[in-house]
Amino acid sequence: MSAKHLRTAWAAALLATTTAATSLVTAAPAGALAGADVPDATYAFTAKINVAEHQACSGVLVDPQWVLTTASCFADGGKPAQAGKPAAKTTVTVGRTDLSRNDGKVVEAVELVPHADRDVVMVKLARRALGITPVNLAAEGPAAGEQLTVTGFGRTTTDWVPDKLHSASFTVTSAAGSDVGLKGSDQAVICQGDAGGPALRLTDGIPELVALNSRSWQGGCLGTDPKETRTDAVDVRVDDLSDWIRRTAFRVQDDVTGDGIADLATVWNDGTLHLYPGEVNKGLGGQNLSQLGGTGWKTMKQLAKGDFTNDGVADLMAIWADGTLHLYKGDGKGKFAAGATVAEGGRTWGSVKQLTAGDYDGDGISDLMAVWGDGTLRLYRGKGDGQLQPQVKVTTGGDTWGTVRLLPGGDFNGDGIADLMAVWDNGTLHFYSGSGTGQVGTQTPVPVGDNTWGTIRQLTAGDYTGDGIADLMAIWTDGTLHLYKGDGKGGITSATTVPYGGNTWKAMLQFA
Repeated sequence: MSAKHLRTAWAAALLATTTAATSLVTAAPAGALAGADVPDATYAFTAKINVAEHQACSGVLVDPQWVLTTASCFADGGKPAQAGKPAAKTTVTVGRTDLSRNDGKVVEAVELVPHADRDVVMVKLARRALGITPVNLAAEGPAAGEQLTVTGFGRTTTDWVPDKLHSASFTVTSAAGSDVGLKGSDQAVICQGDAGGPALRLTDGIPELVALNSRSWQGGCLGTDPKETRTDAVDVRVDDLSDWIRRTAFRVQDDVTGDGIADLATVWNDGTLHLYPGEVNKGLGGQNLSQLGGTGWKTMKQLAKGDFTNDGVADLMAIWADGTLHLYKGDGKGKFAAGATVAEGGRTWGSVKQLTAGDYDGDGISDLMAVWGDGTLRLYRGKGDGQLQPQVKVTTGGDTWGTVRLLPGGDFNGDGIADLMAVWDNGTLHFYSGSGTGQVGTQTPVPVGDNTWGTIRQLTAGDYTGDGIADLMAIWTDGTLHLYKGDGKGGITSATTVPYGGNTWKAMLQFA
């Protein structure tokens, strides 16, 4: 959109949001902070949010796939922001402190999650903003008298449409409930378009998110009545929303029941499919949910579990004896729907030796990794509708993957990208870090268990402890089930016995 069009839209927004002299002016979603330009790459987690062609605001990256901003940024015709897909096309620019450059990421927003009682909304990006470090959340709230650094992309005292991120220092005057009063100056004022930008505490030089820009008098901002000289503002506190932010951003690709904990899908030797909901303290909670298909699952050759439909609920992928691949969509309540054929690969899937799922390219959608009969490892990116893109060969390892006995996938190092754990024919376990491009790095030996992994009957991965790190579930030769907690560094801790099921797990044919 042209600068002239932007100026017209923002001027209209300014007039629409100016109130009587006895109240604050809403920092309407539209234009930057009157302060100094920030150095390149400084506060790169600050985001510029454009809602269609009529309004814009600022925000802050709190997770590789989520930006936090004010809900008023998405208000429409006096109606508050609504949960779900944005009503108008919304793009988010992050990692780019100078908008005239082409670094950082420009990503479409695909989902809004408003907070129940604050002017705050989580904005989900279509893809993870890899390579851009999210802001740290402050552990303590603001205190009167402390200095906060505020950043934003809104208009300044001289520019309607500034290209560069600005910052300025404000003094906290009050902190009551969720409101944070800020005192500005003629060099520090929050203007149109700064709504949603972060208010930061610097601790040992490291910025921590305390609040978001919400409302301001806008004294001295371009377009404000010259008679208005007040530069005070009110921000909305967010340091105490860390649990809500984590729950919103956290995504378990192995969760079928919707509780944020991985669940275990199994095919038993009688040919029936079952789901066992995960439980943080025990690994499994003790429920056994029978699934569709009766005893027909006995001819199934490979099983993988992940969110292939991009709805936050895990689905199943199954290879059948006729060489076809089928998707079974999870319903969020622990059940799977009837199968749908996956077009990619046709009837060639019968030669796959190992199958595992995870988000290997960082778009939030599960992909498949498959070891074929020729010993090569190949990636199939998920489309988000249960279908797959054509295969891409994984270069690491060449054609040696054929000697891998077990190949679970999951995020073992906490970077938001799926990794691989591989049990080789000599009984050792190795970690392969995902790169975010669908490739994996070179192997790193996992010392736990030494060369005894060759005796494991079945092995799968998932976040069974709710900490955002993938763990391993293993069936030993004696038929018992054991949990190996991920350490967040690509390793695991020693085994803990899962009490549920005793030694009956030896009767299991498939595991995911």
